[in-house]
Order: sequence, then C-alpha cells, then structure tokens
Amino acid sequence: MKKSAKKESNIFVVSLVAILVVALIGINLDKLTGKASSDIYPSFSPKTTITLSTNDRFVNAGDYVTVSVNPGPKCVNRIVGFYDDADFRRATAQPISAQFGSNKKLCNSFDVRFKTYAEWKPAEDETGVFFAKVFDYETEDFISTTFTIN
Repeated sequence: MKKSAKKESNIFVVSLVAILVVALIGINLDKLTGKASSDIYPSFSPKTTITLSTNDRFVNAGDYVTVSVNPGPKCVNRIVGFYDDADFRRATAQPISAQFGSNKKLCNSFDVRFKTYAEWKPAEDETGVFFAKVFDYETEDFISTTFTIN
C-alpha cells in the first residue's frame, strides 16, 4: 500500500512541474522567440488610422479637405495638425463637438473638415505636399496622411 501512495505522489509532483513548465513557456513565448510569434499571431487591438477621401488627395489651394480619424485603444489628441513638407505646422483643426470641452483625448471616431489657405499654393520650387497629423497615445507618436495642393 505504501508503494502505491508514494507512486501517486510522484506522479502528482511530476504532473504539477510539467504544467508549470508549459505555463512558463507559454507566458514567455515572445521573449523566447524574439517576438517572432507576434508576427504569426498579430495583436487584435485596433490601430489608430487617419484618412482622407480620394477626392481630397489632390486639392487646389483654398479647397476643403476632410480628415477622418479612427482612434486606437488608448485614444488620440483631438487636435489635427496640418504640416508642410518641411514639417512646419501651418494650421490646426479639431472636431466641432470638442471645441468647448476640456478633454484633450478623443476615443471615438471623428471627422475634421478644414479649408486650406489660398496662400498654400506651392511655388515652382515647392512640392505642394502637406500632411494631416494626429497624436496617438498608444504609439506616443503622430499618425499622418498626405495630400497635395496644386
């Protein structure tokens, strides 16, 4: 009878150790594989996107552009900046619903309609490329899209 109880306790201990080893490997899989497993199984958290309609990709100086922002899980700053190709901020805009609010973060999708300035018409030596940028709190960086002023 003693031999059977000792054998059962050994099986229990070995099973417990095996479960712990499998759990530790599973928890640290990204560290063990150099994050190669994250490429195979990408994160399901949505990323922040910023887009323009196809009509707004090429505009004339003084025309409107509509920027659509879809925030990721940690939200975005409500200010959309408009930058030239030298990364100089020329203007900012924000959604009308947020203008009088005190919260600088927006977590819901929003659109900003902005009228470009007639003075933004590019000279002969300029590209006319502009960027609409919004700060993403998840990546702690700006997410951008481009448009060109003719």
